[in-house]
Amino acid sequence: MHPSKVSPNVAVIQGINPNYTGFDYISWYVGNARQAATYFVVHFGFRVIAYRGPETGSYLISSYVVSNGSAQFLLTAPITGPDNSSEKRASDEDRKVLNEIHTHLKEHGDGVKDIAFQVDDVNGVWEHAVNNGAASILKPTLFHDEKFGSVLCATIKTYGDTAHSLINRSGYMGAFLPGFRPASDLERLNEQLPKVNLIEIDHCVGNQPWNGLDSTVK
Repeated sequence: MHPSKVSPNVAVIQGINPNYTGFDYISWYVGNARQAATYFVVHFGFRVIAYRGPETGSYLISSYVVSNGSAQFLLTAPITGPDNSSEKRASDEDRKVLNEIHTHLKEHGDGVKDIAFQVDDVNGVWEHAVNNGAASILKPTLFHDEKFGSVLCATIKTYGDTAHSLINRSGYMGAFLPGFRPASDLERLNEQLPKVNLIEIDHCVGNQPWNGLDSTVK
């Protein structure tokens, strides 16, 4: 995300309890984000709803968000080689994410990086997880843009190289997240294809190596 303002110390809208309300999105690291988006559009009836890239201030990576029903996939790919030093507009955080994506692709190929959940109380869920041994990747942080509002997000590490982000977007009216713009790429393609009416993501499976489940659960 490339928000205009980021604050880790904010008063946040909280529900009565830290309820999990559903999947927010599934984040993938892929070699070619537009090609991956086209695959989901053609074969599963998704529509492109949001985009970030050089045009939005993301100079090292590009992302397409595709949606069908309440299912959302965030497809992110590098648009330059690792350790790029020629792009002076990129931040240190941009370079860190770029190298992370290249490493993940080398190790796993195209695959899921983050299974993000919608929760009422990001702080409460994050604190409960960390207090019970979870490793924090991002403490509760407010991502804001002046036009559409704010999203509260935290991220914890889970099995392998996978993460869980905790999202409260109740104060946000944009297409996806701060740093993204609305997009209708491939709309003409949707018009030529039969509709596939998905409802939601009902579950995700994290495959584990042989005899690896017990240690993962612990």
